[in-house]
Amino acid sequence: MNYSLKAFTISFLAFLALGITSCGGSGDSGSRKKTYQDQLVIHNLSDPEGLHPTNVSDANATEIKRYMFQKLLTINFVTLELEPWLAKKMPTMEVTGNNEGMLIHYELKDGLTWDDGKPITPRDVEFSLMALKDPKVDDAHLRPYFDFISDFKYDPENPNAFTLVCNKTYMLWDHVTGNDFWIIPEHLYDPNGYLKNMKLADFADEKKAGKNDNAIKFADDYNNVKYSREKDFVNGSGPYKLADWQTDQRIILERKDNWSGDKYNGTSMMFDKGPKRIVWETVNDFSTAITALKAEKLDVITSVPPADWVKLPESDKFKENYRESTPPFTTYSYIGLHKRNPILADKRTRQALAHLIDADNINKNLLYGLQTRIIGPIHPSDKMNYNTNIKPYDYNPEKAKQLLAEVGWKDTDGDGILDKVINGKKTPFKLAFKYNQGNDIRKNVGLAFKESARQAGIELEVSPEEWSVYLEKLKKHEIDMFYGAWVMDPRPDDPIQLFSTAAYNGGSNYVGFGDAETDKLIDQIRTELDPEKRKALYYRYQEIMHDEVPYIFLFTSNRRNAIHKRFTNLHEGARDPGYWGGGFQIDKGFASGGA
Repeated sequence: MNYSLKAFTISFLAFLALGITSCGGSGDSGSRKKTYQDQLVIHNLSDPEGLHPTNVSDANATEIKRYMFQKLLTINFVTLELEPWLAKKMPTMEVTGNNEGMLIHYELKDGLTWDDGKPITPRDVEFSLMALKDPKVDDAHLRPYFDFISDFKYDPENPNAFTLVCNKTYMLWDHVTGNDFWIIPEHLYDPNGYLKNMKLADFADEKKAGKNDNAIKFADDYNNVKYSREKDFVNGSGPYKLADWQTDQRIILERKDNWSGDKYNGTSMMFDKGPKRIVWETVNDFSTAITALKAEKLDVITSVPPADWVKLPESDKFKENYRESTPPFTTYSYIGLHKRNPILADKRTRQALAHLIDADNINKNLLYGLQTRIIGPIHPSDKMNYNTNIKPYDYNPEKAKQLLAEVGWKDTDGDGILDKVINGKKTPFKLAFKYNQGNDIRKNVGLAFKESARQAGIELEVSPEEWSVYLEKLKKHEIDMFYGAWVMDPRPDDPIQLFSTAAYNGGSNYVGFGDAETDKLIDQIRTELDPEKRKALYYRYQEIMHDEVPYIFLFTSNRRNAIHKRFTNLHEGARDPGYWGGGFQIDKGFASGGA
């Protein structure tokens, strides 16, 4: 999921007047004797795209939905292991045929219900998969992960048990079937009953399903924005419900009074009883947000910019009230290069651009040395599969100029900009470098890149885009060079969404990467169950990525989160966003003036 963030305008004085505060009551700013509200206030740079259970998956939305919806399994934030959530126990799997398919067996917990008291059943699981696999539903970015699931079988002897029938093996069978889709109530998300007489097997053939009248009618309603924003239509089985969404200001969730999951309190971190209210407060400017943090108007800030992070300990107010939280962060940043742009078509051109990024200098002077270089899409924390034989492209302007000359880039008119005849037309080497509005780190990286590229005869126009526009242009392939980042769950990497040719239209392959060879390699990775054999495939995959340069891979880092000291039971870990707010407990000693 893309972790880029957009910007909005809001003044600090207006922000202070909003009435969403972490604390109030007695005591001056230097006193520990304060009365805190039973709520957690989290900073957001921007609103999420929405809260739709399948059609929206940006990082903000994913975090917020985790409080309102549930899955069969979840990843423990601390151990990073899968564990049961709606499922009663971990699933079992058996390979069928000549390693041609799988049967995956699940059982639901007893006594869990939707908010209206109706039980959560295997039919809701089947319906959730049907909604996801309906080709007319606006979730093309997700569907490729679930193409191996072909049918759904009920257990006649156990009303809580079911089996997923799969037409091929898949290395992430437990992660995808357990942790990659939200379970939603059929009676609330299909009130007209369009799918009530359909089965998951009806969606195994996407072309056939795309012509089914009931599937089309269902998708037309299900795609409606009401399921993404309106509190009466956003319905899950999680501990919190949507109470209010004030656009570009805040999203408020409230804990349910009689949540059916409370009976499982103590069995998993996801069943802990957290704050009564959780608020995501939108403040587009980090300086304003940090001022609000010091005034205890915010309880949590994540991904603090490096320049601000290194200065936070200088504040007595910060040291008194907040802790620095720095768990690992399974993310990476990159500069995307759309290889189907004729200027970028030759891989040597893209390699030259990689040699023009002075990443070490950027890390030292712009990012305060807080980043670690990466070489590809496999995160370094995956020590088994990360290809340590590959070295990052070094800053080497002379090598870049050599590569550009090999491709035929020359300054034929003496204007200082390289040019080349492409498709019969003289074309100057000019590109727009795009980043999301309000992200100064990306802006500054772009400006540094612009200067080094200029010295090689390349002209870059560095300009921002508002977040929703930025995303839409990426999906339509209207951006040829951009700063991006991906946040990943800690698990083996599946390249299909980002780098298969099928993901160019509707997926997240914004750079046009791939051919028949890489598609075959991706399929081999996905279906190989033997970790050692899969390692060799991963190594080859990373070698191709390094040579082809669809991305100029930049950095990964630890988290830079600030969390109020009055909270305990944080469940800090590598999973985004680095903590589980649904389990936060109040340290009453701190709140009453204790140490």
